[in-house]
Amino acid sequence: MTQASQNIPAHTLFEFPLNERFRTYLRMEALYRRWQYFLQKDDAQDHHSALLVLFEIHEFAFRYDLKGDLLLDINRYKSALNLLRHRPNLSEEKLTQTLMYLNDAQKQIEQSSKFGSTLSENDWLLNVKTRIVVAGGICSFDVAFYYQWLQQPAHVRRMDLEMWMMNLMPMFEGLKLILLIVREAKKHKTCVTQDKAYQQPLNGSRFEMLQIELSDRSPYLPDISANKHVIWLRFAFPNFRSQPLHLRQEIDHAEITFELNLCGMSS
Repeated sequence: MTQASQNIPAHTLFEFPLNERFRTYLRMEALYRRWQYFLQKDDAQDHHSALLVLFEIHEFAFRYDLKGDLLLDINRYKSALNLLRHRPNLSEEKLTQTLMYLNDAQKQIEQSSKFGSTLSENDWLLNVKTRIVVAGGICSFDVAFYYQWLQQPAHVRRMDLEMWMMNLMPMFEGLKLILLIVREAKKHKTCVTQDKAYQQPLNGSRFEMLQIELSDRSPYLPDISANKHVIWLRFAFPNFRSQPLHLRQEIDHAEITFELNLCGMSS
């Protein structure tokens, strides 16, 4: 087995938010990961892509009350973690460290300005953003100052991009910490469908996210609907109408085995 084949995951993990706050968190996390990916590259076109994502992040953060939601969840998880003290098989050291990180994140968020608001204070960025929405509107003869910036050394552009993101870093640090806690606090079970469907009663418990892990050989896609009482999962083939024939798979009538994680400290 080659090293490349060893690095290929044997399973595909799907994550589904179970409330609107965590839907927003997961979207923002995806944007930040994309920004980090382009930021680490050296090519000017990659840094152009990083700037496009940065505009998207600023607009998203400004539109939603992420500051209030993050502070609410930080306080909620601080209270939940404090209730776990002195439980057997629980690391007091790790718990204390996690609470310290939550306190630090809370202070940084409380002291920060409204997320996404500082973009309006930078005329250079606003001018670029205005031109970017025009198809083909950032050619060198249209926006010479932006073309000039793209000609700067990669490390100079990278420092600028990091500086423009700096006021949002308290948000991302808090977001990263909350998602880490939620993903680690999970109830795991192996499940088998019945008629390609599965029901998971919640019995009054509250969770933030659902994780479904399928074999990478599985052609099925999970679809989820939920309320406060139960989660419904249905598995179906995607629409292969426009897919090349050699990629289409025959329908398998066997039931589906999958791994299910209910994430979050149930309440």
